[in-house]
Amino acid sequence: MTAPSPGTADPVPPSGPRASVIVVIGGDGPAPARPAWLLIGPALTALLGVYLLAVTFGPAGTAMRMDMHLPASVIPWSFVAYLLPALLTVPVGYLLGRRWPTATALPAAILLIPGSLLTTLAPGSGSLLFARALTGIAAGLAWGVTAALVAQMRAQRAWAVPVVAGAAVLALGFGAVLGALMTRGLTWRTPFLLAVPLEVVAVLATAVSGIVLLTRRPSGPPAAPLV
Repeated sequence: MTAPSPGTADPVPPSGPRASVIVVIGGDGPAPARPAWLLIGPALTALLGVYLLAVTFGPAGTAMRMDMHLPASVIPWSFVAYLLPALLTVPVGYLLGRRWPTATALPAAILLIPGSLLTTLAPGSGSLLFARALTGIAAGLAWGVTAALVAQMRAQRAWAVPVVAGAAVLALGFGAVLGALMTRGLTWRTPFLLAVPLEVVAVLATAVSGIVLLTRRPSGPPAAPLV
């Protein structure tokens, strides 16, 4: 049996034959770079989540308690009922959003709508706490997906981080100010109702960007077949 002549045998890559299979499958390889426009829907959902958190600050929380004849302890609990589920679902949104950003962000955007409507129509403390928890889950998922997409933007991360962070600060301040103004002029329920049209926009933006991403042809060379 003669040894193969130089150049005729298949070369083994330096990192081993398994490395090429891993890159094709994507199981252990790096997360793909994401286009900036994919951030629009999840980021809008995340900002709405920040806004809905800030609405209950100040006079809005007091008006909420007086309108439903609730004890003073309910207002801190409504804040906890929102923030605790949000913080618990942020890691879930981040981990799932790295692989499936649209499939994770779209349910979050949809979930904001019933959460806001239920808060608007809440007759008592039980329904209010449930609505706030539902909205908090949606907000946490959106925050996680947004963080994952910003981390995957790579070259565009330098401007994406300050833009998203600055928009979150503005949403926090806008929610608190609008909540106070609406409470004095109309009712504490109005700011939650005003968020619903923007939540519908967030759902549409997330769905459209996901469809575009699925139908978009890859710009790079085709992956090598698995053999």
